[in-house]
Order: sequence, then structure tokens, then C-alpha cells
Amino acid sequence: MRKSLNLLIIIILSAILVSCKKTGDKKDIKIQKKDNAPKSLASISEEFDKIFDSIKEIKEIENLSPEEFEILKSKENEKEKEKPEGQATEKDKELTKTWKDIDEKVEKIHKSWNDYEVEAIKKSANPVKIKEFKQNLNLCTKAIENRNSNDILDKSRKSILSLSSFFDLYKDEINGDLLKIKYAAYQANLAEGNNEEEAKKLLDATGESITRLRQKLSEDKEKTKNLDKLNLSISDMKESLKEGNKKVLELKRDIIIDNIKLLHRGQFSLQSNLW
Repeated sequence: MRKSLNLLIIIILSAILVSCKKTGDKKDIKIQKKDNAPKSLASISEEFDKIFDSIKEIKEIENLSPEEFEILKSKENEKEKEKPEGQATEKDKELTKTWKDIDEKVEKIHKSWNDYEVEAIKKSANPVKIKEFKQNLNLCTKAIENRNSNDILDKSRKSILSLSSFFDLYKDEINGDLLKIKYAAYQANLAEGNNEEEAKKLLDATGESITRLRQKLSEDKEKTKNLDKLNLSISDMKESLKEGNKKVLELKRDIIIDNIKLLHRGQFSLQSNLW
């Protein structure tokens, strides 16, 4: 009888311990959940990235003569087809297609913003920032409608800077600081003559973002390594400002953007798993 009682007590205690462990595990899961931006906000940033890439592609195509473009395409397609006189060139067709893609991208941004705006208000986002972003987005849309590449780049840069403030509403989010660095890189690329000092100030200011990113990514060795690459690429661009060479600055800017994309990918992948 006594042995049976002892056995019963052991079984009850074991059940209590297992129950407590499960409860503890649930608490740990809650604690580990990251405070990241929703997919709708991340989507806006991604579409702006695609617009920047498309405008770069358009500028490259525009700098080619129709004959140069034909030669380039013929190498890709292995054969060059003869076109009847008066028919649109392959260059024109490619430009039309790329512009249509940009139209679709800005439409997606408007839809994603509509999905996200309610969340921004709930998170007590600054109304001035909301208004600022919407104005910049509308101006960007008009520039796209007018097929004005330089104006699109200008309004897109301002849009991503406005957008960064919404990512800052989430304590574990890194994309707010990445967008600020991206804005600085694009703006610094425009440095000419007397603008060199202003460009240096923009790149110097990224130090605050790098510090915040280092704190948030300290436990991830791979991301910390990519962050070091990003920091070094910013320093390289600062050094290149002295030369004032447009091509060099474009290359340094593109390296910064590529390093930002490495950090972006990990963050967006995490968001996809959470939503």
C-alpha cells in the first residue's frame, strides 16, 4: 500500500513538472518573437528597389544606339532578325516593356501602402511623416507617368527616406537604418564640385545607423560580417569623393547597395516566415 502511494505521488509530481516545462516553453516562444515590420511595409521597400534597378537599366539602354542594342541582343539571341522598314526597333520595344514594368511596380506600392497605412496609424506614426511619404509617392508616380528618369530617381530617393521612419516603429527592425544608408549612397553619388562636402556629411551620418545595426545584429555572425562589408564600402565611397569621378562614384554606390541587399534578404526572409 505504501509503495503504491509513493508511486502515485511520483506520477503526480512528474505530471506537474512536465506541465510547468511546457508552460515555460510557451513563455520562451513569446519572448523570442521579433518585433518586425509587416509584409505590406516590406513590400513597398522591395518595389522601390526594383524601380531603382529598372531606371538604371533604362539609362543603360538609352545610352546605346539602335545598332549597338541590336548587336547586344543578337549576341544574346544568337541570331539577328531583319525588320521591315518603319517597324519599332528592338531598343524601343525593350524600353516600352521596362516602362510598363515600372508602371506595375508603382501600382503595387500604392496598394501596399493602402494595406499598411492603418497599421501605421495604430502604431502612432508621425502624421507629418505619413503625409510626407504620400506626397513623395504621388510625385514619384507623376514622374513615372512623364517618363522622366532623373525626376523618378529624385522622388524615389525622397520616398525611401520618408519610408524609413515607419520601419523605425518596430524595435527589432533593421530596414529603417538600411534605407537611410541607401538614401545617403544615392545622394552622395550626385556629388559634384561644391557638393562634395554635403555628400561627405551624408555618408558620415550613416555611422549612427551602422552603430544601431551592429547592436541589433550582434548575435548573428553572418550578418555582422555583411555589416562590416557595408561599413567598409561606405568608407571607400567617402574616399572616392575627393576624386570626383562620376564612374568611380557609381561603382562605389552600387557596392553599397549590393551590401545593403545582402542584409535586406535575411530580414525579408524572416518576415515571410512570420506572416
